[in-house]
Amino acid sequence: MTTIKRFLDTTKSLLTNPKAFGLLKILYALLLATLLGFAWVREATISQVAITFVFLVLIPIEFFVLQAAILHHARTQKFHWAQIGRDAIKLAVVSIPIVLLGFLVAYLLNKWQAHYLAPEPLLAAPGARTPPATQPLHWPTVLFATVRLLILGVALPLATIHLWIEVTARDLRASLDGGAKTVSKRVGNALAGAFAFDSVLTYGLGLIVFVLVPYAILFVRIPAKGTKTDFAVFIAQLLLAYSFTLIGWTVTLTTLARSTRETSPAVPVSTVPNAPAEAPA
Repeated sequence: MTTIKRFLDTTKSLLTNPKAFGLLKILYALLLATLLGFAWVREATISQVAITFVFLVLIPIEFFVLQAAILHHARTQKFHWAQIGRDAIKLAVVSIPIVLLGFLVAYLLNKWQAHYLAPEPLLAAPGARTPPATQPLHWPTVLFATVRLLILGVALPLATIHLWIEVTARDLRASLDGGAKTVSKRVGNALAGAFAFDSVLTYGLGLIVFVLVPYAILFVRIPAKGTKTDFAVFIAQLLLAYSFTLIGWTVTLTTLARSTRETSPAVPVSTVPNAPAEAPA
């Protein structure tokens, strides 16, 4: 109940802060516009190829700036853009090994699944009056789909989010303080916290808001009379899906950042003991 209450309180705080929410909507709209531009531009001329490469560079920059802005606002309730820019660089760096691990996992699962292919569907014989028998459920396909969802859709994103929270909570000098052993311990604690019950529940609630609800909005057919009405309904569905995706993702990151800050032990300012006072002469 505490996790659900924290999630709802964060949602209320976001929706009642129009300035912060508006800035995040602008960043998200820029990211979507760049993605659409990248998909729309054809690679036919030199200028179009150049524009495509520009979009290709802008997409990760805008993505990580958005994530850094969400996490920075979760900590400070403000937007310090110089710090957000530095945090975005750190987010990009720590995301590289997770992305490479995701590609490796997907490749290995594809190679493994190739040994357990589903049988070809039975076709009705020419002139047959009865349809072919229904194929039984192919359990290896279900198992591989489930493993992909758990690893690529839950485990790796949660691990990435907690690494983001860890690296943005400290400056670079503090992050590297203590040597490789201390840094490894901090990374291990972040990854362990990613799979705690509260963390998984928070991410599960977020998945409902920023994945399932937008999917239902976009793919539920709403009958409309006339082309203009149909187009207006489609635009309304896009805007609703856009809003729920942004709200769900922002609330999820903010809730995880705040819960991590509340449960993590305080970092001491200094570990140097106080010098003993000199005895009076």
